[in-house]
Amino acid sequence: METFASMQVGDWLTVLGAVILLNAIPAFMPPTWALLAYFYVQRQLPLVPLALVGAAGAMIGRFLLASVSRKLGVHVFPRRWQENITTLSATIQSHRAMSFSTLGLFVLGPIPTNHLFIAAGVAGTPLLPVVLAFGVARFVSYLIWVSAVSTAASTLGDALRLGWGQGVALVAQILGFILLIVVMQIDWWRVFQRWRRNSPPDSST
Repeated sequence: METFASMQVGDWLTVLGAVILLNAIPAFMPPTWALLAYFYVQRQLPLVPLALVGAAGAMIGRFLLASVSRKLGVHVFPRRWQENITTLSATIQSHRAMSFSTLGLFVLGPIPTNHLFIAAGVAGTPLLPVVLAFGVARFVSYLIWVSAVSTAASTLGDALRLGWGQGVALVAQILGFILLIVVMQIDWWRVFQRWRRNSPPDSST
């Protein structure tokens, strides 16, 4: 407790600020767990507080990302795309099973979630429950992934580069944004109307 409270204040502030930055920038940032692994192995910060600070920083960063996306989305994305993603978000929120399965995306490990929060911001999704679920899932994820790291690079820069996993994380982010664009172009209102009814939608719709 003494280490957490007083002896390594600079390290803790660095962790918090860096994690917020990594999660607030919309694209092509290295995974947060790599940064935490460096401080866990090289700086010997205790695991549970480290995961807690990491989760708190990730929550703040993603909240900022979604909030900025909400303000800028009306200027960046076509109106039709905004309406499509808003319809999808509203439908998911209105069905508990769909909501749970969507939130399950947050517990699949250290997968990129920047595109999900951009979508949530553009769709006007209530951010508090999403951010809280994300924070809890990330706390558990960081406990697992950081504790599983037996070695880490000797410098922070090397650790972050190592976190890219030879380009796997970069490819995942690119695919995520491609998927986001595809999802925003789908007319979800028409899709859900066809899903709910056996007969085709009225031709005047």
